[in-house]
Amino acid sequence: MVWEIAFTIFLLSLTVLVYLLIPVVLRLRDTLGRLNKTLSVVNEDLPEILKNLHSITDRLDNVMKTAEDTMQDIASIERTVTKEIKEPLMNIAQIIGTVVQLINRLLSWQKK
Repeated sequence: MVWEIAFTIFLLSLTVLVYLLIPVVLRLRDTLGRLNKTLSVVNEDLPEILKNLHSITDRLDNVMKTAEDTMQDIASIERTVTKEIKEPLMNIAQIIGTVVQLINRLLSWQKK
């Protein structure tokens, strides 16, 4: 008799559990269906996305190469300006300074 009551309680508990799990299983099935659709869309769009990403990466590489070349050209121009203009101007400034000092000394000797 005790076994029969325990078995009946077990079956009732199992029935309630199955009844409560049915909405969970249905919702899980719907969620998996939406997930499957989403993954299908991603799988269709992913090659195009990767193609665009590779294109962007190639363009960025070209921009970086152009920037590096430009920086090298600017450095070359700076070296040329320093060699061709700055150094002669510095020499002229030194000569002018020397001439001014010479004139000042000559004028100071004349005053004495």
